[in-house]
Amino acid sequence: MASTTLVNTVDAAELRLVHYLGNHEATSPFVLSCETAITQADAATLLQTVISHTPAVDKLLLSSSEEGIGAFSLLSALLDRIEDAALAQEVMKSLVIAVEANSNNSGAAVENKIGMICALYNLRRSGAEKCWILGRILSYAAFSGDENSVLSLLPERNSTLGQLLVGNNLERLMIGFEGLGNAEKRGLFFIASNALGKVAEVCKEKGMGQEAVAASASKQRFLLKMMGTYTSTVSIIVRYCHYD
Repeated sequence: MASTTLVNTVDAAELRLVHYLGNHEATSPFVLSCETAITQADAATLLQTVISHTPAVDKLLLSSSEEGIGAFSLLSALLDRIEDAALAQEVMKSLVIAVEANSNNSGAAVENKIGMICALYNLRRSGAEKCWILGRILSYAAFSGDENSVLSLLPERNSTLGQLLVGNNLERLMIGFEGLGNAEKRGLFFIASNALGKVAEVCKEKGMGQEAVAASASKQRFLLKMMGTYTSTVSIIVRYCHYD
């Protein structure tokens, strides 16, 4: 379903972004396809065209952090102009996957990718979507292959993601996720546990014994939190094991 609010936006920001991503080649098939989508007020097609065009995604990741994240934020904001909620969610997930799957995995690119997905997280209102995006952020940071990103998940580190994995901070954050069910919480706890397992593995390889032990303990704690989202009987067992 086409949106009716895409055209005539302030300063034609979408057109400028398209030309930027298309290297200002005004007659290229990519730019022309995007311009057609803008003219037809079709936000979904515009986004799908951009994320399926590898050079455009490369351009985002090769830009400075400020430029790349700013451009991606503009793309993410267009999701609100897709009136079909199911289609908007599908395109949103495609945005994340396109960024993650890009072959540029240098330290700067990984940092940009995480920054872009965080920008998308901040723009979405659905509790289920925010939970899914947050899980992708934690998983990507842990398994990106970039050591700094992995270690940023250490609960002892003074980083946004590390602080999120301290104590009950993740649960407190999810309180604000409207309409979130146990299935979504369970999935996020499982992802957090897996991510911390990777952190522990990297710490061991680097001879960071104390940090490895702390990460392993946090991994087990999130497994217990995950189990606590099942039946009341299981929850009782989990609480008993946790406090014994």
